[in-house]
Amino acid sequence: MRLLLLLLACLAAPAWAQERILRHDVDVRVHADGRLDVAERIEVAAEGRVFRHGLVRDIPLRFDDLQGDAVVADVEIRDVRRDGRPVPWRTTRTGRVLRLHVGDDRHLPVPSQPVFTLHYRTTRQPVFGAVQDAVALAGIGGDQPVATERASVMVHLPAAVAIGAMQAQSTTGADGVDARVALSSMGSAQWTTSGPLPPHAGFDVRLAFPKGVIADPGAAQRVAWWLQDRRGLLVALAGLVLLAGWCLLRWRRVRRSTRLSAVPVRREPPPGFSPAGLRFVRRMRPDPRGFAADLLAAAVDAHLRIVRVPQGARTGWRIERTRAGAHALPTLEQRAQLVALLPEPGAALDLRRHARDRIAGGCRAHTRALRRRFVPSLFRPHRGSVLGAVLIAVASAVAALMLAWHTPALPATVLVVALMLPMLAVFATLVRTPTAEGQALLRDVEGLRRYLGGAIKAGRGHDGASPVLDAARYVRLLPYAVALEVEDAWTQAFVASAGQQSAVATLAGLDWYRGIDVTDPARFSRSMGTSLTARIAASLRPKRRPRAG
Repeated sequence: MRLLLLLLACLAAPAWAQERILRHDVDVRVHADGRLDVAERIEVAAEGRVFRHGLVRDIPLRFDDLQGDAVVADVEIRDVRRDGRPVPWRTTRTGRVLRLHVGDDRHLPVPSQPVFTLHYRTTRQPVFGAVQDAVALAGIGGDQPVATERASVMVHLPAAVAIGAMQAQSTTGADGVDARVALSSMGSAQWTTSGPLPPHAGFDVRLAFPKGVIADPGAAQRVAWWLQDRRGLLVALAGLVLLAGWCLLRWRRVRRSTRLSAVPVRREPPPGFSPAGLRFVRRMRPDPRGFAADLLAAAVDAHLRIVRVPQGARTGWRIERTRAGAHALPTLEQRAQLVALLPEPGAALDLRRHARDRIAGGCRAHTRALRRRFVPSLFRPHRGSVLGAVLIAVASAVAALMLAWHTPALPATVLVVALMLPMLAVFATLVRTPTAEGQALLRDVEGLRRYLGGAIKAGRGHDGASPVLDAARYVRLLPYAVALEVEDAWTQAFVASAGQQSAVATLAGLDWYRGIDVTDPARFSRSMGTSLTARIAASLRPKRRPRAG
């Protein structure tokens, strides 16, 4: 008989030792200004598995208002006790909740039935509507991994309210378990569960009441809340604006520091530099005009033929490779451009949008060759300006993300912070200063530009110091004039030197040009500069997708 009783006791031991919450009571007092004082009494049966050091309680921080906007509540922990005595506690933010850890490294005595009392204050919990207001609470969250034998929630309004003017609702999150509610004309409601709550089953309540019981926040308060919820986003936007302002100011200052004065006129291009190379040195970046200038230089060197064909109201452009030996071109960027566009003699390419991939490939090869040649040997990033931009971006990004981490504005904040990365990359590319070698080359480029653009004025003829501006010299230097954007002035000087009819005859007899007849040298130079550049830029734009339907 004794053996049978001992066996029954062993079988019953797991049931006696089952950890659970014996009672969870929540008392909520609503103040007239909308603040909530919450007192929770949690009695647990501790066996050292779930409740080892104390209690973990999740307090919701985020919820949606009637308009569907996310609202972040403020929670202030005021007092935490176990069995009536203060105990250590700490909080962490986890997702949409404030996680309250009650206890320290010391283990609870087991088995035991400690009683934890939590007192905290929250704001922004009431939901304000047009006709009535409400208090909606996750009175008992689904954070507990053990069952709750009995639960209740009590809500006290700041003023007496008729029972018929209040509407009470509740959900338990557990099948077969509901809650009974008792309303009082003193302005209170109490919900009590009808049975035990299984693990992770929440207990939510909602009490609606007429407007005027609690103060409706004014416009200034709502604006303050809106700004508070988006403080991280506002910091990110301020950082982005500050970064943009810094980049603009530093870029302009660095550009001014590289301006040249008292530059002597140079009548020949620096040897070993293509038109696009000189333009890259002057602008510190590649562009379609430099690409067009090197195409024109390859044509002048008899490697290409440029063909202009009327196409209705527009003009079509085609380039044809006329001979082998791309290695004969004087610079790396010109050779890379020619081979990428027209790999073999006899090849032809229409500069149209359908050839975008091929033209883009030629531009990439041309740009890589320019950067490999000139960066960083002739130019280097302005380290102080780039470092300042990085510090602004990092400081504002860290502050913004820390402030926005648990707010609804986090995705928008991350997007704004991400916009800083391409801004930094572009700024680091643009804000460059020339090395000593680059500064000397810049002076040569500026001297050549001044010569091509105005050293020989139209109508003044030969100045006695400059080489004679004949047809061969005009054509040889035309690609450099296009690259430095002075092709109009250079052509006017040629017309003034050779005469209008002789200039037209020279251009009409060019071996590397075919198509529309040349009747006006000025129009021809603009077509080789502005028009060809515009055609290349248009060819690089993405293809338009046909409209559906």
